[in-house]
Amino acid sequence: MSRRSGSRAIAASAAIPLLAIASLSATSPPHGCEGPHAPIKAVMNSAKHAVVITLGPCIVPAMGTMDMPGMSKMAMMGHGPGNEDVRVHFRWPANVWMRSFDLRLFDKDHKRLNQPTTMHHMELLDFDRRQVLYPMVERVFGMGEETGSAKIPKSVGLPLDAGMDMALYVMWNNHTDKNLDGVTLQLTIDYSPRNLAPRPTIVLPFKADVNIHPGAGDAFDLPPGGGSKSAVFTMEVSGRLIAVGGHLHDYGKELRLEDVATGKVLTRVHALRTPTGEVTGVSHGLYGIFGRGPHLVAGRQYRLVAVYQGSPRDSITGAMGLMGGIIAPDHYSEWPKLDRTNPDYLIDLNPKGRQAVAAAPPVQGRD
Repeated sequence: MSRRSGSRAIAASAAIPLLAIASLSATSPPHGCEGPHAPIKAVMNSAKHAVVITLGPCIVPAMGTMDMPGMSKMAMMGHGPGNEDVRVHFRWPANVWMRSFDLRLFDKDHKRLNQPTTMHHMELLDFDRRQVLYPMVERVFGMGEETGSAKIPKSVGLPLDAGMDMALYVMWNNHTDKNLDGVTLQLTIDYSPRNLAPRPTIVLPFKADVNIHPGAGDAFDLPPGGGSKSAVFTMEVSGRLIAVGGHLHDYGKELRLEDVATGKVLTRVHALRTPTGEVTGVSHGLYGIFGRGPHLVAGRQYRLVAVYQGSPRDSITGAMGLMGGIIAPDHYSEWPKLDRTNPDYLIDLNPKGRQAVAAAPPVQGRD
């Protein structure tokens, strides 16, 4: 069974030109880019309306070759705060409307690396805003092994403010017996200026998980043949889903969102699978601001259901079920506030006793 997961970008894929960046030393630090001296910078290119975040050069440690079942189990392990190889903070440099993201990985000679065999997943976090469903910090977006770039139209925008304490979480994926030396991660984020007229509709990330346990991972097991797992949540603010996607592991079949009171299915995405049950992707729904995306109501309960099917002889281990997307809140001022004393927030800040690294001032400059 492959360790590939069904991560997919929430919005439609779009090619983004590679921005020229300042040359980096080919000498790698004596670590995997973790810690207070991690080589990270966020550079604003106002001419191209882009912020380029570079991390590296890094050493990506060898994990050793594995058989396919072993690789799959590794993919399922510890998917939660504190289990990433890299956790590094930085300050966001400008007041903008975020519109797209594009990730590229390079070797010490600045040659493009294969994403699935270099990185398992990464997340961009905003430590100054919370998630809509959970009292944890906002996951601005996440990318898996095969996730491509994504872009939204100028009519919508995700607000990011200068000085926000942000962080990159990265889990590497070097299943060889040799370290990769001098790897650079380059994340390009296109934006619209904050004075854009007309003002775009505000959108924010939406994330629901059938097995959320802050700091302890979200994987679960199912019996041979499969089954389902669900979780109920209550919305704290009303808003319309304008795009949804999902994350499932091998033998995953679908994710669906239901209204608890009526049982009505509001939206669903399905796994793209090989005949052997390997999940190669997850479908997505793009409803648009004026489309038919479900309107979720504050105070109302909803149920997320993850369905798995297959593996007739063996139990399904390390399954996951996450629905992600973007939501346009009816009133942004009513978005739930971040409680910096909440235990779940503190797990994000300092998971499993790891010391948080203070965010450095933003690096200003031109590419």
